Amino acid sequence: MTTALSTRPGPMHRLLDPAIRTILDRLDIQPHHAVLEIGAGGGETTARLAQLVGRYGLVTTVDTDTSRLTPTTVIDIQQRDLDQEILPGTTDAYDHIIARWTTGPLRDPVDVLEQMIARLRPGGWLVLADIAPTTPTVYRAPDTDDDHLITAVMNRARHILTGGDDASTWTGDIETLLVNRGMTQHCIHLGTETWTGNRPGCRLLADIVTHLRPELLTQFSDDELGRFAALMADPRVLLASYTHRLIHARKND
Repeated sequence: MTTALSTRPGPMHRLLDPAIRTILDRLDIQPHHAVLEIGAGGGETTARLAQLVGRYGLVTTVDTDTSRLTPTTVIDIQQRDLDQEILPGTTDAYDHIIARWTTGPLRDPVDVLEQMIARLRPGGWLVLADIAPTTPTVYRAPDTDDDHLITAVMNRARHILTGGDDASTWTGDIETLLVNRGMTQHCIHLGTETWTGNRPGCRLLADIVTHLRPELLTQFSDDELGRFAALMADPRVLLASYTHRLIHARKND
């Protein structure tokens, strides 16, 4: 079986994919299952899903940019703008649905959620991943100004990645929506890590800021972003990662 070609994933995928990978094996994805994936990125999780469903299964993967993905006999790639186009599939078309929050806001995330639930077969699992709108915590920095700079840059970077505090998650009152739409056994996990300067977490954060540099320069100077990069390589720095939110719920039989 051929799988999707993986390239370096974007910032949102690098933040959310580790949490998604921890839950894939708990979903009981079987050979021949049909899975819908929203927000494929570079295809690393797509390739894992293709392995789980096997040669007779189907992974339909949706993204606004599909240039980094290669279709196969198992992987069906759909380029769609979720603000203007509906999701692929019909009622009860998929055994499981996995969706990452996309970069930037959605006009009507509840509508997209309702489309997912309609396409999910009874007994199937819906998995949603996003970044919670929380204020970063800096436990240790060389001085107070550095603390403030790290907090400000992290806040602005998250705002750019998610589309803003007012529309940066699938929905705030997710539990009520799931119950009202016939979803049970729902569980919400919030997770953070402690990141130390010059370790993988801070290096990832430095990469994200480099990726977002053109947008960040509207608020920060070259010197400030250079100082931020230096702090991410400084082992004296200790901070909390962004808070990822992982929601999974099962549709009533």
